Amino acid sequence: CIVIDLKKTCDSMSALLSYILALTNTARFSAGSRFKSIQVSKIRKMTSGTDHLTRTADITRQKVTATAEIQKIEDLSSTVKRLYLHVPDQDFSFKAGQWIDMIIPGVEKVGGFSMCSSPNLLVKTRILQLAIKLSDHPPAYWVHTQCQVGDLVKLKVGGDFYYDPQPHIENNDLLLLAGGVGINPLYSMLQHFMDLHTCRENSSGDLSATKSQGVVLLHSARNTEELIFKKELRNISHCFDNIIFKLYSTGELVSDTEKQIKEGRIQLTDIQWALSALDKKKTNVYICGPMPFIETMKSFCVSSDIQESRIFFEKWW
Repeated sequence: CIVIDLKKTCDSMSALLSYILALTNTARFSAGSRFKSIQVSKIRKMTSGTDHLTRTADITRQKVTATAEIQKIEDLSSTVKRLYLHVPDQDFSFKAGQWIDMIIPGVEKVGGFSMCSSPNLLVKTRILQLAIKLSDHPPAYWVHTQCQVGDLVKLKVGGDFYYDPQPHIENNDLLLLAGGVGINPLYSMLQHFMDLHTCRENSSGDLSATKSQGVVLLHSARNTEELIFKKELRNISHCFDNIIFKLYSTGELVSDTEKQIKEGRIQLTDIQWALSALDKKKTNVYICGPMPFIETMKSFCVSSDIQESRIFFEKWW
């Protein structure tokens, strides 16, 4: 009679597989044509030991769970894919900055991804967009290795971090500070700002209130490829003179042709420069990125005389 320690056996097999993958530097799967090759070095390790549902258990969620169909998939970089999801349910809506629980058939874990599109796009077209970075988290890994056009998933909206100004309340200037794929909810906020101002211009013809508000967005990533919305931001800045952006590459040299990309990290002087273009007394700050990034940006803002009550943040894991 042979007794097998299943845990030790699995651990040994896992270690062996990791060693083989490290040698080849490429993970190739033969379980079917729906699996795609992914370079091992590009897979981001999730740093948190808890899953999305556990981390967000105390955060507000909407009651509606809607079915969505993947209509389009595109590469924003070698590690980020943008999904276009069609959501027919008219009761499904979100605020700029919120995220969704994504329930994927056959995937045990539930994904948590911030929308990178505007609420108005969903209203007009029933389309929402997600920009998802490759990681070893099963839902993100599914997006990069198995997801296909026509696939169906379930979505539920959640999140207390959002930009949703009310008509009867004085609107504020915005300072948006993003680290890595933390750009997603802030890019949604930026588009919502544009939609609101375009709507006001069209309805009243009074441009004074619109032009008196401004936005500055600072986005930091480890290389220029990961500055995933740089083309869109350039187009926006050409159309809206009250929207300014600056990009930062922390781990890669920047060519002379990249005028709006700066080498290095966002510094206190950058925050002070951004605030000089805004009305500091009525500026709200939204920060999203890894926790060290959030803590540093918050410290810079407080040092620049921004009240803590005006600083809002959400971390991603």
